[in-house]
Amino acid sequence: MIAFLRGRVAFLGPGYVDLDVRDVGYRVHVCDRTQAALNLGDTAFLYTHHHVREDGWALYGFETIEERALFERLVAVSGIGPKLALQVIGAAGVGEIVAAILAEDAESLSRLPGIGRKLASRLVVELREKLDDLAPAALRAPAPASSPQGSAAEDAVSALVALGYRPREAEEAVSAVGRGRQSVEDTIKAALTYLYARDARTEPLSQP
Repeated sequence: MIAFLRGRVAFLGPGYVDLDVRDVGYRVHVCDRTQAALNLGDTAFLYTHHHVREDGWALYGFETIEERALFERLVAVSGIGPKLALQVIGAAGVGEIVAAILAEDAESLSRLPGIGRKLASRLVVELREKLDDLAPAALRAPAPASSPQGSAAEDAVSALVALGYRPREAEEAVSAVGRGRQSVEDTIKAALTYLYARDARTEPLSQP
């Protein structure tokens, strides 16, 4: 298995990069966002997934370990091949995709390229319990049973800010859904659903 590669960018093609690693050329498939960050002649480092099929094998490259980990979860879902998984990761950041799955927000996921409503629902069902290592610590760790509601709300706001939301909108979302919820996890999931529903009325899922 090839876990990562470091080499000179020898060629940039549609959807791939050729890396010269000590005079051996490796063709690595990458998303548009990753390719845009590469320049001919530069030294590049990519985490890789070695995808083996009956008719051959291919390498897929990623800028971060988290991107590779999400890719490997996506291709394990029926109906999602490596090319589609790469396209999805290129369209939205890992945090945004993971947050949508944990919030069970199939509507937002369905707006990603190549993902319709049926496949979005399948993503939620098959991956919502398999993304703990990719979620922020505060999102995956429930508050102790004895924690007061105020503390859970504060932790939920902090987690939403860590996901990229502004403090004011994080506080608004937690205030809107937090009443009666005791765990940080429940509050965050409900707040994410609230925020995605709000954003869906104005614009599609944002791209990084």
